[in-house]
Amino acid sequence: MIWLASFPRSGNTFFRNVLHEVYGLTSSTYHQDPDREVDYNFTNYPVVKTHLLPEKLPQELKDLPAVYLIRDGRDSLVSIAHHRKDIVAPGTDFYNNLLEATLAQNGSFFGGWSENVQQWTKKAAIIIRFEDLISDPIREVEKLRSIIDLPAPNHSKLPTFQSLRNGQPAYGGGKGEAFSAERVKKHFRSGKVGGWKNEVPPELQRLLTNIHGATLHQFGYLEATEHKLPPSRRIIIEASKLSTTDNDGIKRYLTGLSQGLAPLLPHFPHLDISMVDNFGVVQFESQQPIVAKEQQATSEEKAVLTDRRTMSYEKSLLLLKLYIKKVLPSSVYRPIASLYRNGPFRRYLNSFKNVARNTATGMGWAPIQEIIQSTDLIHIPLPQHFDFLPHEGKRVLLTVHDFSHLLFPEYHEDLNVESAEKGMQSAIAARASFLSVSSATEDDLKRLYQPPAESLHLVPEAADTDFFNTEAAKTNPANVFMEYGIPSSPYLMCLSTIEPRKNLANTIKAFLQLKQDNPDLDCNLVVCGKKGWKTDEIFADLPADLPGVIFTGFVNDADLPVLYAHARALCYVSFYEGFGLPIVEAMSCGTPTIYGNNSSLPEVAGDGGIGVDPNDLPEIAAAMHQMLTDNDFHAQKSDAAWRQANKFSWLKTALLTINAYENILNDTP
Repeated sequence: MIWLASFPRSGNTFFRNVLHEVYGLTSSTYHQDPDREVDYNFTNYPVVKTHLLPEKLPQELKDLPAVYLIRDGRDSLVSIAHHRKDIVAPGTDFYNNLLEATLAQNGSFFGGWSENVQQWTKKAAIIIRFEDLISDPIREVEKLRSIIDLPAPNHSKLPTFQSLRNGQPAYGGGKGEAFSAERVKKHFRSGKVGGWKNEVPPELQRLLTNIHGATLHQFGYLEATEHKLPPSRRIIIEASKLSTTDNDGIKRYLTGLSQGLAPLLPHFPHLDISMVDNFGVVQFESQQPIVAKEQQATSEEKAVLTDRRTMSYEKSLLLLKLYIKKVLPSSVYRPIASLYRNGPFRRYLNSFKNVARNTATGMGWAPIQEIIQSTDLIHIPLPQHFDFLPHEGKRVLLTVHDFSHLLFPEYHEDLNVESAEKGMQSAIAARASFLSVSSATEDDLKRLYQPPAESLHLVPEAADTDFFNTEAAKTNPANVFMEYGIPSSPYLMCLSTIEPRKNLANTIKAFLQLKQDNPDLDCNLVVCGKKGWKTDEIFADLPADLPGVIFTGFVNDADLPVLYAHARALCYVSFYEGFGLPIVEAMSCGTPTIYGNNSSLPEVAGDGGIGVDPNDLPEIAAAMHQMLTDNDFHAQKSDAAWRQANKFSWLKTALLTINAYENILNDTP
């Protein structure tokens, strides 16, 4: 017995079919995949295929002779990304598969291409290049005669990739009843050399070269000049939102970006990237996950008091607000709160906060000031924060999430409209670059502000699929339902801060119409989220009695996947969104969406839901009815939603953000 080893998609299956057809030699496979069986007598075969690293082999078989197949890692990784999308995990995304295979985190993907090549080429008695194998298969297989007895070859039976793809090969199509002609076609894709050049985008080419360049060069696949890193640069990301106690969209964006950057930064040693919040530099490896998986906060007071950071201006103000709310009767507190919201007091406090912040960063905060002075690029996560850090003379990248402050100012408080527009005007004056989270947002940016084309960068957001995934559907929801007073009946779900732009009024009206028209339909509408602003406007036209409508208030992050996964659909019938993160979170759990057919929502939801006119109550109600009653349609949309969600990942977001950094610093579009 000899080992036939390789990194996946390096010609191993083609080699086995040549052995079988031309030499009449059968072969087996040794693996550690719990979902597949290993031949009980695999050691009786003359040749045994494996992708495992040598150290993973059975101890008593480690010293057997081995032949190793090596292929240009770029072609192998592209092929493995397709193979995963088409066969191993149908519905996953090619780009994200390629990114994950390139990184091979925690020893996944058989140690990664470079590690697999390095370990096996030191051990193997024979090394065969894929490029030589497909050029002259018999010549290369004949090299095995030094370690195994080979029969005389039958040249007339030599297969090609095309003949294997269109036939019934001994290997590559499944065994017995599991054989599939469709699987064969997907398994034997093309066998081309250099096909990666047409499929790997520039940012992934750079990452792949940074990680695997040394090994590619060692084995003749890359010139040394192609593996030269650019000059060192320093980048800081303004991240004061990480200091807040809530978990709004900007905080989720920053935390997700941090999570994505953490595994990438070691492979970009020329980039010194730091996050800076109200209290100093935040280390990426110490970031909290996007959602606090273990968090079981029971009150707003607890969230404030147990925050990991020292007391801040924002925290002090929030504690004071909570104390006043607690000691004053509601009849006294409500008019005071209304006066505070509508009067000039918040503007004064905001000005004081900015003065305090500028004092801290510009005068008393020496270490951060030194970092800023030596920084090449400052990344600011939203317009309202544009002036939080001094940026004179620096290159600046501003993330824009939406332009509702201009397009729908009636849905905002005056102070937010003013601060958002002030930030945008400052960014335009500073000739900043812009990172848009969707094509729709980028289109709005072009139309409203006419920035130079070379200043624009498109980088979508994502959801934490380690947390939001279809496994949540397997969880018994009884305890979560009990926590929030949700009956066991089928339900539609809304998730957002309760404010006018989210169109909860029409969503509720449409649901009430659905219940009225279908009195025997047992279902509920579960509205999740804390109160925001202008909530009186939302409920002004609604009846006092809302049968079947359940308001949960704030939902702990740990409970969100369960609520998403067990909902028949997420209702996100907004009037306008810059991205719509809850849609991706829900779709990652296999839950389709009823969404407003406007702005970024069709772009994000794709085929994973139903688009509706947010002002058309019968259309919204009809979509609700279809999601609740048509099981075949619902199953189809659930699958489409999951597939659409796979197009997004924080790793992809982080890599595209790094690409934007490098393009800005290199003055390239």
